[in-house]
Amino acid sequence: MISMTARVAGSSALAAAAQAVSASLIPDEYEARDVSTHPLFVALGAQPVNLEALWLLVANMNAGISPNFVRWLASTIARVADRRVASLMAEQLDDELGNGDFQNIHSVLLERFVAGLDRWRPERPGEDLLRAGRRLGARASLVFEAADPYDAVGGLIVSEIFAKKMDRCLGAEIRRQNLVPNEALLWLEIHEVLEVDHAEDSRALALLVPEQEVSRAAAWRGATELWDAMTGFLDDVARLAFREGTA
Repeated sequence: MISMTARVAGSSALAAAAQAVSASLIPDEYEARDVSTHPLFVALGAQPVNLEALWLLVANMNAGISPNFVRWLASTIARVADRRVASLMAEQLDDELGNGDFQNIHSVLLERFVAGLDRWRPERPGEDLLRAGRRLGARASLVFEAADPYDAVGGLIVSEIFAKKMDRCLGAEIRRQNLVPNEALLWLEIHEVLEVDHAEDSRALALLVPEQEVSRAAAWRGATELWDAMTGFLDDVARLAFREGTA
């Protein structure tokens, strides 16, 4: 795997250089990055479907995102002065909360997805199988709770781009088998469509970041740190799924 130290150093250099560049270019920078070549997805694709590894991925997504995402969005909406930015984020918040249908709240659907994979939960007594998700939640919280709300805006921009790419990879893996019940896959089916729309919203959000240096720098900083948190999450899941000496 790529050295985490090298990745963070490179990302820090990018963030520093990008402070002089319009935040409108953030989507182009991150749309050009390929998530499917991450070692986790390469390893998964090179073997028969590994439902134990997919449980680890989905359960850790649930542990890192479900307890936090509504709060991250809502607090940013409350703090950002530009109501156009708040409006775009409120639309995503409404989607996250099921558009008024309690049964379609995304955290409910993601719990159902995890439940559909529960028969393949690894048996490792005493090991924290959700540490990747908890670490993601802690790292992303630093972005969404930063003093400048445009850190959070930059973080949201890239999180939706990353999610679109990751969901495609997850969908490709889960459809190589027919053991997971179809009703468990509703979260994935919704997100494979919805994240494309949200990634397009990211372009609109990026255009609304003020051109003042402080806001521009905050958006790039949030984008860089959130992308690192997401790629670090995949690193952590890979370590859980492919421990030395395991298949």
